[in-house]
Amino acid sequence: MKFKLEHPYINRLKDIASIFRKNHYELFLVGGTIRDALLGELSTDIDLATNATPDQIEELFNNTIATGKKYGTITVVDSDNKNTTYMQITTYRADGKYADIRHPDSVTFKSSLKEDIKRRDFTINALAYDPLTEELIDYENGYQDLEKKWIRVVGDPCKRFKEDSLRLFRCCRLIAKLEFKCEQKTWDSLCQLAKTIALPSKERITEELIKLLESKKPSLGLNALIKSGLGERTLPGLNQISQRDIECINKLEIDLRLAYLLKELDIEICLSNLRLSKQQERWINDLIRCDGDRKKACFQKKDLSLSGNEIKEMGFKGKQIGMIQQHCYDYVIDNFSNNTKTKLIKFINTLKKQKSLFK
Repeated sequence: MKFKLEHPYINRLKDIASIFRKNHYELFLVGGTIRDALLGELSTDIDLATNATPDQIEELFNNTIATGKKYGTITVVDSDNKNTTYMQITTYRADGKYADIRHPDSVTFKSSLKEDIKRRDFTINALAYDPLTEELIDYENGYQDLEKKWIRVVGDPCKRFKEDSLRLFRCCRLIAKLEFKCEQKTWDSLCQLAKTIALPSKERITEELIKLLESKKPSLGLNALIKSGLGERTLPGLNQISQRDIECINKLEIDLRLAYLLKELDIEICLSNLRLSKQQERWINDLIRCDGDRKKACFQKKDLSLSGNEIKEMGFKGKQIGMIQQHCYDYVIDNFSNNTKTKLIKFINTLKKQKSLFK
């Protein structure tokens, strides 16, 4: 099957593929970028696979980084006068055992793309694309699964999940991101392992959880975590949250979703199971300070302690009311403890002095 890949770096990819071809090597774009393109979405990630060895890749380019050379990965630094692009190129390989449930203990370089594809996680991520011929290579029926809106593991799902337990979380995240269903054998294996498998690091779990919450339908991913039992191991109490509250997360602004979710749980326990950035911790700490009165926590304008009618009674009208609500919302977001009528009225009175705001 041929299709024209829409990608901001497609012309440069063709140039690089030509360099490989002239030196009698193959080069294919692989992974989620192709999946997203087929779904009509843009991804700027660039993951490439080749039959050239890491040493041979380094010989082809002047500026490279040995990102993960022992695993076959070299990053090519592609720069012009305006931009610098980092392209990860990995030699076809087969992975050995995963003692640390993340990295293979050993890798064996292979000569064919088909062998390399067998080590990939999900069929929809196991697609390859030739930038020169514009041909889609699909050894695992990933295109068919895209059409069916299925998430299916490449090969034996239990084996693949045990290799890297983060794949269980990634599966739930893809359910939320793509609004797909999990193929039954894959789902059964996920549920079988969810309650007992050794979990990946807190940092990796947190990264997947954040991505899940940033997805189109986070409720779908959260429900997958709940039904599988995986959620209870990382976010105790998740299965006690009402479906109404789970669905509500879909409607929230992205940067509020984690805080909204954690306010429904035991914050201290959940924080100990995650690794959050300083910015995220600030949100959670605000929630902890409001623990005695959860109503102070403000996730939407309607959660403000001062209503639109009360703002109107203060002498504002029309668009001014919405403007005041936005300023109050921004004020409260910085510190949830500001969400009291007394503090908001005092804040609005300071705004009144800034006449330029209401011109």
